[in-house]
Amino acid sequence: MGQTTLDELKMTIYDKDSTATAVVLYEHANIYIDVNNDYNTRTDFYFRIKILDKTAFDLANISIHLFKKKRLLDVKARTYNLTEIGTIEKIALSEDKIYTKDASENWTTKNFTLPNIKVGSVIEYSYSIISPYLGIDDWLFQSDIPKIKSEFDAAILGNYKYKIRITGYLKLDKDDVSVKKKCIYIQGLGEGDCAIYSYGIDDIPAFEEEDYMLSKKNYLSRLSFDLETYTSSRGVIENYTTTWKEADKKLKKIFLNNQTSKKSFFKKNIPEEILNIKDDLEKAKSIYTFIQNRFTWNEEYWNDQDEKIKQAFNDKSGSAGEINLSLYNSLKVAKINANLIILSTRNNGIPTTLFPVIFDFNYVIVKTVINGVDYYLDATNKYLPFGQIPERCLNGKARLIDYSGESNWVELKPKMSSLKNITAILNLNEDGFLDGELKIRSLGYEASKKREKINLLTEDSYLEAFEGDNSDVEVEDYKVNFKDELEKPLQEFFKIKMFLDNELANKIRINPFFFDRLKRNPFKLKERNYPVDFGYPRKNNFALSITIPDNYKITKIPESVAFSLPNNGGLFVLRSKVVKNKITLYVRMSINKQIYSTDEYFALKDFFNQIISAEKSVIILEKKI
Repeated sequence: MGQTTLDELKMTIYDKDSTATAVVLYEHANIYIDVNNDYNTRTDFYFRIKILDKTAFDLANISIHLFKKKRLLDVKARTYNLTEIGTIEKIALSEDKIYTKDASENWTTKNFTLPNIKVGSVIEYSYSIISPYLGIDDWLFQSDIPKIKSEFDAAILGNYKYKIRITGYLKLDKDDVSVKKKCIYIQGLGEGDCAIYSYGIDDIPAFEEEDYMLSKKNYLSRLSFDLETYTSSRGVIENYTTTWKEADKKLKKIFLNNQTSKKSFFKKNIPEEILNIKDDLEKAKSIYTFIQNRFTWNEEYWNDQDEKIKQAFNDKSGSAGEINLSLYNSLKVAKINANLIILSTRNNGIPTTLFPVIFDFNYVIVKTVINGVDYYLDATNKYLPFGQIPERCLNGKARLIDYSGESNWVELKPKMSSLKNITAILNLNEDGFLDGELKIRSLGYEASKKREKINLLTEDSYLEAFEGDNSDVEVEDYKVNFKDELEKPLQEFFKIKMFLDNELANKIRINPFFFDRLKRNPFKLKERNYPVDFGYPRKNNFALSITIPDNYKITKIPESVAFSLPNNGGLFVLRSKVVKNKITLYVRMSINKQIYSTDEYFALKDFFNQIISAEKSVIILEKKI
């Protein structure tokens, strides 16, 4: 403590990032065995941060989360301000300003706020955590504000063996590993050697989030320690994740919690007419629909060791784990080949496949193979057809848990294409408005999202929302087909009236891209150091026909253009023509891949800029003389 300087207080802008609202001047974590605290692991933390804008004042609100038996010691915190005469004013946090909040049965939170924060303040705080556990928390070198220096040191006894991972695109400026002999003396056991790990990165840019990305956890530069083995004082070695075979055993024990053998319960509760269906595919679909409609998902993924599928079935509500384990048991009762798939959702991070881990996963779905065809099933969403899993599950590889054989990795992909077709046939009325018919045909995830919205809202509320999204449109009649037939495209028919900005005059300008016009580019970064992930490929088609009054002539229409992304990554086509007094317009936009690399980012950014430019084109009509 006490490292703040006058130069730091006089700083008004961070020269390497003029937009920064704050900058970490220095941060450090140091891990070692504390002989004064029962030889538990101690981590000393230190942070010094410069506040450059009032929007960063929340950085002075500190929350420290403690799991079960972890303890917080030696909290010190100070705020430094520059006085009018150019000296340093120091305000210390009083101990009675630290308060405790029990977040849950297993977690406690310690909170404090540094005093007297102003634009220009430097805040400095340190604390220590005593832990009886073997795990080491990740150290995040990168965050949403820039850092001048971030360092991590650890002295780890030789009987602990960790796999160490460096994630992110930033390179280490300090990367030292050494052995210190006789680093500690333990009463009754003697002296022990330590492995000394020392890592650091300088001049760390802020991590900037952007649309179409997975969890930022995948890309933040961070340090991870995965415990591999622990050797006791008696020489007994406990393996944690030495092989995938061992890891799979733990996955079954920890996460599935003996909830895979409830067949007698489900045999009594699945309707007999479903179990008597002869065709396996039809029977599997009927079971899926039954479970899908039986449960209401409570928005939880899974409850670790607290899954209780019989209670959830009776309550008609449960976590994703409870719902999909119910589906698994029901398929097994019906003698349908089924396995469980353990995965990490898109917001949770990509699981490593480099070596065995068990705590990267947070979700479970079901796989069945019928007539040689693989189907991946998740019954949490009432609007997804058989074989289509939620978008949150599309996160690369997942782990298939095979109870009768060897578990393995599988790649999760969408079962069907996602498509939206919009067709509008309109007439320009003498009274100055467009009227006619609009048809929207949706397939895949586009249809699922629409079905959910249609079913959760009244028709009036749904149409009100539609008119809110399309401010110049008034819906006069509406019909929907295949609302509940999930494997068919959803079809919507609208009778609409569209109002122009002004009444018919001698000259009229109309932007014809009435629906789904791209108004902003989702890609704005100067440099994106992580891939673009759309989740799934998609296609949007728009066909428009406008018939104009005989007393007007068409003097301009949007120019036909076509451009594409490299390597067949995507396509935009705009075709327009005039036949007598009718304008026809056809637009096709396709994103052909789920993931685009950092090398493809600028092509993707330019692709969307060109779409925005093309959709600014107008139709110009002039009254005949």
